[in-house]
Amino acid sequence: MDKKSVLVVDDNHNQTRTMTYILRRNGYDVTTAKDGVEAIEIIKEKSFNLIFMDIKMPQLNGVETFKRLKKIRHEAAVIMMTAYSVDDLVEEALQEGARGIMYKPLDMEKVGAIIGES
Repeated sequence: MDKKSVLVVDDNHNQTRTMTYILRRNGYDVTTAKDGVEAIEIIKEKSFNLIFMDIKMPQLNGVETFKRLKKIRHEAAVIMMTAYSVDDLVEEALQEGARGIMYKPLDMEKVGAIIGES
């Protein structure tokens, strides 16, 4: 059985490092991007079972990144992440087709369950 591939897009290095460590320990193939621009370049080259994307990032926020990546990989399953109260962006992400929203600090058991369902 192939490993499930996960892309983690977050400008918070500690968050990315923690998620990568936990996901890899649980057998997932993890790729990371520090911002939306890098994520789009990665998505052009590779598809993922699931993408965890921070909503609030410099240059290109998570919702705008999601809109652009859907044009490249329309089937992309994206879970948005946020530590902030950004209700307008959360609502827009859900309207665009995001699979869900997770609030930071993330509950890694829920992360594992979401990946298992994808």
